[in-house]
Amino acid sequence: MLYAIIKVMNMHRISFLLISASLFVIVLLTGWFFISKNGSGTTIRTNRAAVIKEMRNLQRIETAAFTIEKIVDGGTNGTIFQQLLFGDKILLIARGQVIAGFDLSQISEKDIVIEDNNIIVTLPKPQILVATLDNAQTRVYDRKRGILNPGDINLESKVREAAQKSIEEAACQSGILTQASDNARKQLTSILSALGFIQISIQIPNGTCAL
Repeated sequence: MLYAIIKVMNMHRISFLLISASLFVIVLLTGWFFISKNGSGTTIRTNRAAVIKEMRNLQRIETAAFTIEKIVDGGTNGTIFQQLLFGDKILLIARGQVIAGFDLSQISEKDIVIEDNNIIVTLPKPQILVATLDNAQTRVYDRKRGILNPGDINLESKVREAAQKSIEEAACQSGILTQASDNARKQLTSILSALGFIQISIQIPNGTCAL
């Protein structure tokens, strides 16, 4: 039986490298497809369908990353005497990363409205894109077996699996989806402003973690 998390040492941070790398591509593509110039220097806006196609081709953007460290324990239940004879418990120090962002393949033409120098962009809901344990930084801190228990060879794997889910849950509770939305809104507003749009609205529905 897997136990609840007994301690959290949170070290969450926003990975600006991830944000910059992903949104740099958006800058290039958006600049290319939203605005082009003819020989006379007149600005011409391309059609919305072309923009949608290129944003979909990006597949996803990563706008927030939390690194979290937790202490997780798992194993058998019972009295002190039962644990002494038949117990098998493990204490794991787990470290992992959770990345959130947006699946741009969901964008459709109705999600981008352009009128003169005004634009409204509706993004899909933010979501957890990746949740992984850092196996090199995750380690067994302690393990206790009962006198008559040879030990469950699968116990560490079970606790690692539980730790990964716990890290994802901790990131959700710490507001990673809100952070992903805030970062995306700021970055896209800056990009669209640089492209000449005056009134910019980035609409993002609230995301929920599917845990």
